[in-house]
Amino acid sequence: MVKDDKRMLIDLTKKLISIKSCTGKENNLASFLEKKLSDMGLEVEREEIDGRYNLLAHRGRSRYLIATHLDTTPAWGFRWAFRPREKEGRIYGRGAVDTKGQISALILAIEKTTSPCAIALFVDEERDGKGSEMFAPRAKYEGALVLEPTNFRICTEQAGSIELHIEVKGKESHGAIPEKGRSAIKDFIEIYERLQNLEHLRTRPKGFEFANLNLGWIRGGIDCQVTPRSCEGEIDIPIFPGDDIHYIKKRIEEIMREHDATFRVKVFDQPIRIPRDEPVVKILERSIEGIRKVEYSGMPAWTDAANLIEKGIPSVIFGAGKLEVAHTREEHIGIEDIYDLYLILRRFIELSAKQS
Repeated sequence: MVKDDKRMLIDLTKKLISIKSCTGKENNLASFLEKKLSDMGLEVEREEIDGRYNLLAHRGRSRYLIATHLDTTPAWGFRWAFRPREKEGRIYGRGAVDTKGQISALILAIEKTTSPCAIALFVDEERDGKGSEMFAPRAKYEGALVLEPTNFRICTEQAGSIELHIEVKGKESHGAIPEKGRSAIKDFIEIYERLQNLEHLRTRPKGFEFANLNLGWIRGGIDCQVTPRSCEGEIDIPIFPGDDIHYIKKRIEEIMREHDATFRVKVFDQPIRIPRDEPVVKILERSIEGIRKVEYSGMPAWTDAANLIEKGIPSVIFGAGKLEVAHTREEHIGIEDIYDLYLILRRFIELSAKQS
C-alpha cells in the first residue's frame, strides 16, 4: 500500500509540473484539479479573478481551511522546466516544491479520508497575491494551514519586505582616469553595502537567520572606456515581526539622500505573526508528531497567509521541501518528503474534523 501511495504521488506531481501554470496562466491546471476534486466527490466552486479563477472545494463542513497556490514563477529560459524528471529520489521541474508537490500530497490525503475538509487553491501568489486578496470565505474558518516549502518547520511568523527600485547618477570621464568622474555603479554598490548593514539585518530574530536582502538586478555603464554616468537596480529588503518599520524607512531615506540617489518603493509587505497557541497550530503539531520532528521557524518569503490573516483567519505556514531551491533551475522535491506530507495532511484533516 505504501508503495502504491508513493507511486500515485510521483505520478500526480509529475503530471502537475507538466501542466504549465505560470502566473497569469493558471486556468489549465485549475481545470485539471477541478475535475479531479469533483470526481472525488467534493463540491467545487470557481472564484473568478481577472480572467482566471481560484479553486474552492469542500466536503462537508470544516472550521479549518487548507490553502496553497496554483501558479509558479516563469521558466526564465529553463528549457526543461515543464518536463518533470525523477532522479535519486527527487522530482525536478518548475513548481515541484512550490507548490505542486504540496498539492499532490493534499489531493491524496483528501482521497484517503472521508472527514470534512475545505481547501482553497489560489492564483497569483507569485506576483501580486490577488487570488488570496480577493478570496471571499464561504464559511467562518477558525484557522488555515497554508502549504509552502518550509522543510517541515511550522512557521507562525512571516517576514515582510520593502522592494526598492533605485537610480543613481554619476559623472562621465575617460576610463583611464575614473577619479575625474564619478562612477554611478560604484555609488550603487556602496548603497547596497550600506543597506546590507541596516541595524535590523545585523540582529535577525530566531527563525530568520538566513533571511537577507537581495540585489535582484543591476544595470549601468556603456563601456570600460568611460566612467558610468548612470546605474539602476532593484533591492528587496526583509523586515521582521517586531521591527520598527518607521525607523527602517527613515534609515533608507537617509542612505539614498547621502548618495544623491532616487528611489521608489515597488512593494511593501508587512511582517505577520500569530500566537503558537492558536488551535490550528496545535492541530498541526499533533499531526506532525511521530512522522517528523515538531520544529518552528520563520517564513522569509511572502505567502498567502498574509491576506488570510488580514481577513481574520489565523494562518500557519507549513510544507515539504526546501524554499531555497524554489524558482531555480534545480527546483525539486524529495519523494519521501511528499509522502510524509501526505501522512501529516491526512492526520490534519482527521484531527481538524474532530474540532469542527
